[in-house]
Amino acid sequence: MAPQADSLPGTGDDEGLTVVYRDTWGVPHIYAPSIEQGLYAMGRAQAEDRPEQLLINIKMALGEYASIVGKGAVNHDLTHQMFDHYGTSKRTFDKLDSETRHHLLSYARGVMDHYQENPQDIPEFWGDREMDVHMFNAFGRYFLYNWSINEAYGDLRRAGIDPGFVPRRHASNQWAVSPSRSASGNALLLIDPHLGWWGVTRFWEVRVHAGALVGSGVTLPGSPYIGLGHNENLAWAMTTGGPDTADVFELNLNPGDHNQYRYDGQWRTLTTKTISLQIKGEEREDTTIYYSHHGPILAWDGLDSDSPKAYAGRIAYDDEVNPRDLTWHLNFGKTYEAAVEGLASLGTFPQNVMVADTSGNIYYQRAGRVPVRAQGYDWSRPVDGSTSQTNWSEFHPSKDQLQILNPPQGYMQNCNIPPDAMMVDGPFRLEDYLPEIYSSAAYGPARSGWIGQRAARALELLHHDDSVTVEEALTYALDVRLYGIDRWIDALDLALDDDRLSESELAAKAELLAWDGELRRDSSAAIKYAYFRFALAGSLSDEQHKALRDKIDQWYLIVTGDTPATVTLSGEDAKAISSAFSQGLTNLRDHFGTADVTYGDVFRVGRDDKSWPVGGGGGDQYGLTTLRTVGFGSPRDDHQRWGTRGQTSTQIVELSKPIKSWIYLPVGQSDRPASAHYTDQAEKIFSHRELKPSWWRPEELKGNIESRRVYEGAPTR
Repeated sequence: MAPQADSLPGTGDDEGLTVVYRDTWGVPHIYAPSIEQGLYAMGRAQAEDRPEQLLINIKMALGEYASIVGKGAVNHDLTHQMFDHYGTSKRTFDKLDSETRHHLLSYARGVMDHYQENPQDIPEFWGDREMDVHMFNAFGRYFLYNWSINEAYGDLRRAGIDPGFVPRRHASNQWAVSPSRSASGNALLLIDPHLGWWGVTRFWEVRVHAGALVGSGVTLPGSPYIGLGHNENLAWAMTTGGPDTADVFELNLNPGDHNQYRYDGQWRTLTTKTISLQIKGEEREDTTIYYSHHGPILAWDGLDSDSPKAYAGRIAYDDEVNPRDLTWHLNFGKTYEAAVEGLASLGTFPQNVMVADTSGNIYYQRAGRVPVRAQGYDWSRPVDGSTSQTNWSEFHPSKDQLQILNPPQGYMQNCNIPPDAMMVDGPFRLEDYLPEIYSSAAYGPARSGWIGQRAARALELLHHDDSVTVEEALTYALDVRLYGIDRWIDALDLALDDDRLSESELAAKAELLAWDGELRRDSSAAIKYAYFRFALAGSLSDEQHKALRDKIDQWYLIVTGDTPATVTLSGEDAKAISSAFSQGLTNLRDHFGTADVTYGDVFRVGRDDKSWPVGGGGGDQYGLTTLRTVGFGSPRDDHQRWGTRGQTSTQIVELSKPIKSWIYLPVGQSDRPASAHYTDQAEKIFSHRELKPSWWRPEELKGNIESRRVYEGAPTR
């Protein structure tokens, strides 16, 4: 049922009601008279669209994922029970301000009411367990602070200690253009997280008009507010990368009693907590977790030796569970200053935070809570935990973080690269900062002096365009040209001896020499190049492959403005390239019966048993990464490679008055196979490399409503 024909959504007979309109992509547009009623509807709509995944997210935050997937998740559960997301959420809830508590309770009530009214949506693994608001707060802590937990495990790995924990992969693109370089005179912002398409990182779209909470964007099932997106005045993006917000402390254990560790010349006793894990298909398993005053014990070493050791991890967010810190300021802010204020709370997990506002400002901060550390230690590895000299004393204020407002370049980008590579002739230099503030060692091969393929392409586009149109911004967000491809084509031309090539190889060479370097879904040259790069990587050792790539891929020169040297090849280089070229064509014919297939015949976006051709890539090790990033799974039996990660919720925002925005998801809004919105975005827009308008304003939504639902009894203050 639609509203009155002559009324905008939220007006006429619907004025004052809590209404969820679904647009023709199944995206909920929430209209409500108050924030609490809007968040209640958000909780209901999330549970309606993603009923199983929402509860899986909660179980992961509780450290109970093994009860769903089995023994492979035990290390995951132990880690997150060590850091006690749920217990911390319960302990700190009453410390939140009254308004935030009301918001969270309203959202949680919406989720719980959906399951109460739709018990068929409760998966068997959940059983009859009661839900409470702390579970949702725990999920926020679990998702956001796993960046810091991963940093701690990285310290162990750099010391050669295997923690038995596989970190979740994070990547993203972001860029901002100031009015001085925008054709419309309005700031532009790209919001482009690159995470897994399935599971806990699968974003959910929403528009909301609920009192002061107005905007468009995405969040995760289990979380309230808009996580990434815009309100009426402000847009915000985040990418992985930031300062060092976690450490590992090496403890010397008592050889005669491993429950004791040396600290300032005295023995201290580890405390313990026993947890009971229910593992799918197996008996319940009890595990004891040990704690020092630094934090939980992440690893042990040499317990049978005369110098046994334990390694304690500490993240800078021990008791942090407060969505008001940054998220609240972004959702309700008027200008970039709201982001500055939210970041000053130091509650933000390590991220590159980039915002733009309708006043024409673009702002960046490399955010994170950074301990004030004793100098003289390598904090990227475990440090001596036996002395109070290594204790954290306090945290650096946000003014110490790297930040810039309205850079003179008129643009900035951070596609998971160090701050020095954000702009040509940019302001950030490692020598001007403490290294742990400049960057955690977790975020790249070095703290500075390098750039990735995505970021280099972003700089190439933005630095040479002094009047970016909205149409160009949309194109840049979905760009599929490989940065540096010309040098690889030159290398192929140098390596391939026409006199030794077969007729089909000569034709393939000519096709590549004429290729535009784009990984388009309809390109036959693109798939030939991809198979060449696969064969090249497979024929060389890691060291040999890296050396050849370093010779050809001189990406960082775009930052310095230097001209790359002409491509030259040794005899061994030429032989490797020539052999891989021939082998790649042979592999294509073996896999598909012909080498004349297209990129989209091989690379697909799909779900269950249906898939569609897709362009773009995310194969960093092969030099196949584009701004339109898609990471593909292993080859299937039919040799197709289906997307599994990459662009999860790409948004372009023009900070006009009113704001205009465009967005897509890689698959669809709903997790219900019978829904028309289970794969519609994959088929109709993601495959075609097109963003859809968000229709976030009532005037835009009016002609695009698919359904309408009124929620009675939504909570008020």
